[in-house]
Amino acid sequence: MVIQITRREVLNNLIRFKDNISERQGRGDSFNPEDGEENPSRERKYRVMLNRRTGDMRFAQRISEIENRIGSRASSRWTPEDWKEIVLIVEEDHKGVHFEATDTEHQAIKPSELEPLAWRVASETLTVLNAKGKNVHTKKGELLAEEAALTDLSSIHLAPEGPRMEDLPGWCGFITRVEAEKRLMKSPVGTYLLREGDGITMCFTFHLEEENHAPLHSYVMTLVEEEEKISDLLILQTNRGWSLYRDNPDLQDPVDYSYYSSPRALIESLKKAKQPIF
Repeated sequence: MVIQITRREVLNNLIRFKDNISERQGRGDSFNPEDGEENPSRERKYRVMLNRRTGDMRFAQRISEIENRIGSRASSRWTPEDWKEIVLIVEEDHKGVHFEATDTEHQAIKPSELEPLAWRVASETLTVLNAKGKNVHTKKGELLAEEAALTDLSSIHLAPEGPRMEDLPGWCGFITRVEAEKRLMKSPVGTYLLREGDGITMCFTFHLEEENHAPLHSYVMTLVEEEEKISDLLILQTNRGWSLYRDNPDLQDPVDYSYYSSPRALIESLKKAKQPIF
């Protein structure tokens, strides 16, 4: 199965994770950052320092270790505030191995805690890990499940750079639904803005990926549909092209879904979307 990624940083994160597993096994380190107890059969946890600006993941225990690994020239670009400690959790079940990330308080990481690029890279890293982890099963004495999932990274390729939503008029980056409504208040019918999805959107997109066995990236068009009525439309970037979500999880349904070669072409096909916000 070929997996396409949008950012080289995603593959760099996977390589570091793979190397960290080997290093830890060589040192005999525990896989549980909280109590030091290893539970190799079901769940393992990895401390990760996540760069809030780039999505760069460093498998180190402390900021000082990051500085030592990166080197003095690179480390001077960052401050301790640029890094957030998270926990990468690995769980095995009958379907394979599943990966998720939380903060150190076991809470979901919010998009607002990271810059948009960092959120995209971190989310895509998890998406690829879960795609690689499907149907991976190991027996006692064999490789760890996450190690088996990362053994061969040759199927991961950087997708050719195509048209970007971020380059279109009306792009507002990561803003909340509330802020989007404020910006569109009193705008004419048909006015819209484009934004990154929030945590709920990202979670929904993850389940769509699971359902369709394909990587996706979601955006939101917030649109003044009628006077005093503002709606959100979910836009999906897929390997087949760009499409609008139609309340049907089967993205291959030819009745509900048409695909366009660029986000601009998709938006131009939407008669309700008449002009981007200025």
